[in-house]
Amino acid sequence: MRCRFRNIIWVAAALLIAQALSGCVSLQIEKAQEGADVLAPPDTFIQKKTTLEEILSCSGAPTDIVDMNDDFALHYRRTLDRGMNVSIGIPLKYVLMPSPSMKATGNLLRYDTVVFIFTADGVLKNMKYEKGTSRSLWEDYWE
Repeated sequence: MRCRFRNIIWVAAALLIAQALSGCVSLQIEKAQEGADVLAPPDTFIQKKTTLEEILSCSGAPTDIVDMNDDFALHYRRTLDRGMNVSIGIPLKYVLMPSPSMKATGNLLRYDTVVFIFTADGVLKNMKYEKGTSRSLWEDYWE
């Protein structure tokens, strides 16, 4: 006569393995943008000649205005946020209280920005432009 207890152990082990193999894998990709598109300054913007009114009429309202002693700066910025979440879980909540799981999260913020620096008289003193979103996503992750 065979032992029934031995069969119950094999059935319980098979159910536990089946539960573990039916685990949950989740991948979530996020992409968010804050601010309006930032365009490269046209070639007509010349230092010591272009006025504040010309830049405001072309570029619109800035994101920030920064006071720099005698000078001031207009800052136009667009933020691009990309992220990814990966989670792997084995739903053993009803068999064991703590369900084993792993989670990995990564976020990358990139900026398109242009800064115009003016004298107190409202004449363009200097400008800088950077298009951070033009670079490849994978290059930024691994650099």
